[in-house]
Amino acid sequence: MTEAPGDLSPACWPIPVIAERVRRREITAAEVIEACLQTVQARNGALNAIVTLTEDQARAQAQAIDRVTQRGGDPGPLAGVPFTVKDLIATRGVRSTAGSLLLRDYVPSWGAPAVERLCAAGAVLVGKTNCPEFGLALHTGNRLFGDTLNPLDQRLSPAGSSGGDAAAVAAGMAAFGVGTDYGGSIRVPAHCTGTAALRPTPGIVPGTGQLPFRPGPSPVPPNTASMQAKLQTIGPIGRSVADLWPVVQVMAGPDGVDGNAVPVALGDPRSVDVTRLRVAWCDGEGTYPVRADLVAVVEAAARALAARKIQVTARRPPGLDEAEPVYALLRALEGLPDHEDLAKGREAELTSYVRAWMAGPRPCATLAEFRALTSRADQIRAQVYAFMEEWPILLLPVASVPAFPPGVGEFTVGTVVLSGLQIESCCRVTTLLRSPVAVVPCGYSDDGLPVGVQVVGRPFHDAEVLAIAAELQRLCAIPAASTRLAAPVSTRD
Repeated sequence: MTEAPGDLSPACWPIPVIAERVRRREITAAEVIEACLQTVQARNGALNAIVTLTEDQARAQAQAIDRVTQRGGDPGPLAGVPFTVKDLIATRGVRSTAGSLLLRDYVPSWGAPAVERLCAAGAVLVGKTNCPEFGLALHTGNRLFGDTLNPLDQRLSPAGSSGGDAAAVAAGMAAFGVGTDYGGSIRVPAHCTGTAALRPTPGIVPGTGQLPFRPGPSPVPPNTASMQAKLQTIGPIGRSVADLWPVVQVMAGPDGVDGNAVPVALGDPRSVDVTRLRVAWCDGEGTYPVRADLVAVVEAAARALAARKIQVTARRPPGLDEAEPVYALLRALEGLPDHEDLAKGREAELTSYVRAWMAGPRPCATLAEFRALTSRADQIRAQVYAFMEEWPILLLPVASVPAFPPGVGEFTVGTVVLSGLQIESCCRVTTLLRSPVAVVPCGYSDDGLPVGVQVVGRPFHDAEVLAIAAELQRLCAIPAASTRLAAPVSTRD
């Protein structure tokens, strides 16, 4: 069994260690949760990561777990593990706002299957985390709850849109967080906070329960014709790569509501022989530049794998440089119909950036033109998949820049000025591929900020992705976020 760091709170131990020690009655779930809540009390006021604290519910669930272990029963594979959930995801009996004034008082009578399964497996929900309104901004902040700050440097943003979860995990307020990822909403926050994350292959984890939808008494099926419903995933953020797979295993599988969810054998990252995998790496997706110091981290990660006798090449898959404009146009064509339906007559309550999304230009297309565009997306996927038959793992940057201050809307990389969406281009193209993607911290920028690397695999080969990510975390010797928590949260002068 993995050793628990002696100088850390039990809530910061690796997930397998927490669960095993609770099951063995070497520590109680109640003790783990009290340690977690103490960290929340000490840190959350400055960071504003958790916006709805489920303190009483968490204590009651921990006590119920301890009663099971006292009787000799098994409370589940995640017994006593504290976690948070992005406020974009519906949770039974807990306020779920998507960071919007429109939903400030919404308390669902049902919960997203991913969250329900985690609770049934013994994980303990300690709170809902902040997000930009409906997940539609690069920084985590909204009119309802305000801004969330980065625990590594409170002058910086944890990014978005799952920035609340990333900040909570990095600060030791939960063992893992459950976020959502469309164009990088799990991956960019992990990159900015030095945490690990997984965007599972779409369909592995049911997407039921992701806002917005009109509140009602039963789960709303994700629209199988929607690009967002087909490409946005629910996934975990953890302090290390080893903490991700136990969470995905519990969340995975069809729920009878989401028509995009599929039954699939997940495999096990621990059984993957990484020396049999071949790895390609590139400095970006080919349309927007990435800062040279971030590219250097990706290259160093590739060299570390090569030193492990893994075959590595510096090559960009054919077609990858065409993916970003196709993704951007498909997303623009879809618009925000669910958001507009929910906001009808209450548009003045929306955050300015949501109003800007709604007021933005909408390209028009006939059905024939739309079919031609989706066909082009399929052709790009086929090109990249053919490349990945020979090179099944691809390494590339997460974003064009490291963590940034809140409120920044433009980023200069070399001589090029990029928008917030453009700095996420490396994430947007891998979303279009429908690939599983892990983010693992592999180094630091020139200004001392963590730099994550995207580990991209073939659809439904998530175990391979996590196996390489775990190898990189070991080889690059970047400590898990939990090992940095002995020092207090600080703000640089």
